[in-house]
Amino acid sequence: AVVPIMLSACIVDYIQDVSRARWIGVTSIFNGLGVVIMAVLLSKTPAMYQEYGADPVAAGRYAYWTATGICLVAAAVLGFGLKPGSESKVEQVSLAEQFKAGINEGRRPRMLLAFLAAFIGRGDLVVIGTFFSLWVVQLGNDLGMDSGESLGKAGMLFGLIQLSAMFWAFFMGMIVDKLGRVSGLSLALFIAAIGYTLMGTIADPFGSNIYLMCVILGIGEISVIVSAGALLGQEAPTQIRGAVVGVFGLVGAIGILFATKLGGEIFDGISRTAPFVMMGILNASLMLFALWVRFRHGNTDSDHLSVSGPQK
Repeated sequence: AVVPIMLSACIVDYIQDVSRARWIGVTSIFNGLGVVIMAVLLSKTPAMYQEYGADPVAAGRYAYWTATGICLVAAAVLGFGLKPGSESKVEQVSLAEQFKAGINEGRRPRMLLAFLAAFIGRGDLVVIGTFFSLWVVQLGNDLGMDSGESLGKAGMLFGLIQLSAMFWAFFMGMIVDKLGRVSGLSLALFIAAIGYTLMGTIADPFGSNIYLMCVILGIGEISVIVSAGALLGQEAPTQIRGAVVGVFGLVGAIGILFATKLGGEIFDGISRTAPFVMMGILNASLMLFALWVRFRHGNTDSDHLSVSGPQK
């Protein structure tokens, strides 16, 4: 839980504002590579240890210890690589006061938009990660396919979604840096709304048109994540960045719970593609709010983004 929060806080601190979205796109690519490494290598370590003679319980423990070793190596690298904290004296405030300060930032329209984008973005991930595979597997069973065959199809399509997201991340970053953060988020929400709505209209995930839908869905998913992160970094005040990033993560977690609960209800009660339509409507609704923020309050408080050096 704390790793993504600190990752986001460091990204906010380190990246110059002029290239913020591009570098968030780069970190998204490496996040995707991490998922691939986990799926291809780390997930197979228990079986590997069993081949070397460990019993199943010990093999599971060794797999966790392997992950622990990777975390310690990463911690050592970061310990040497991260710059020291500010030498200026910062007033110590309670956790409750920090949380309140982070919440209060949501009164500003652009920050509120970033928080709502976290809610939508995390909900998007849940719908793709949970209900997409469930839909494909259940429909495959209805068609007489065995679970292994339908699960393999679901895994292939899910991989196509994530590969599309990974390859698009940097390009979306360039677009967001060029257009401005609020405008870029508006575009991202539009793409996501189209992708989820179209996926919700698919009757047969085993047909040929599913591949294009997966690509659009992956592009929409990562576009919202990259643009929301860029807007967060632009708007978060220096002295309470950690608190603001924490609230951003909290709102995202609420989005996960919302999408899981309501998505599950309508998956069972309405149709297997209803969660996609739900996210399409939510993305479209937030897009309208983003456009209102853009035309009423602009992309940023500054007339233009500075290119003269790191933001202090």
